[in-house]
Amino acid sequence: MSLVALVPVAGTIEPECEASLQKLRAKGIKVRVYRGSSAIDQARAMMAHDALSDGFTELLWVDSDIAFEPSDVDLLLLHEEPLVCGIYAKKGVRALTCHLLPGTRELVLGEEGGLTEIMYAAGGFTLVRSSVYSAIKEKLALPTCNAQFGAPFVPYYQPMVKETDAGPWYLAEDFAFSERARQAGFQVKADTRIRLKHIGRYAYQWEDAGLETKRHPRFRFVVK
Repeated sequence: MSLVALVPVAGTIEPECEASLQKLRAKGIKVRVYRGSSAIDQARAMMAHDALSDGFTELLWVDSDIAFEPSDVDLLLLHEEPLVCGIYAKKGVRALTCHLLPGTRELVLGEEGGLTEIMYAAGGFTLVRSSVYSAIKEKLALPTCNAQFGAPFVPYYQPMVKETDAGPWYLAEDFAFSERARQAGFQVKADTRIRLKHIGRYAYQWEDAGLETKRHPRFRFVVK
């Protein structure tokens, strides 16, 4: 199988996430957990480099505080999109972790959702195919770093500052990767049917980004 799940861990893996990962292992999917990932941009770059070097062509990023079902992974794979993610809420803030396209007024989540383009994907549940990494490295002329230390990697996830009409925007590692993918000619897609749980004080879900915490089979997130 060409798929590998990559899990960067700075501290601990939430039990709900571990239960999800065990379900992947039961299906025969390789799961690689990297502990001590406090410098997340470098950790992601090194993890990607190792996975690609080992011949994996589909890299599934899972944050250690995200709970999901194996069927959610199947949905991402079925699209055959180069870069596709699931959408989830921030913890303790009424907002989504992704950044929507300019002009987006509403996002349909759940049963009536589907594949949609967004601006930037959060890194918590994202499938990236090897073609994206190859194109980013070639088209943006990214160097291979730290080979002299025996731990080479390409800085796919290096944070960047993007100039906008409203002023400079600091892009953290996951948004910076999405920006580089866009510069390399790819769209960033999301399947809005996938319900993820962002584990904090409790399991934050789509509705927590809106006006209520009651769960619904379909939910419309209105951009303010």
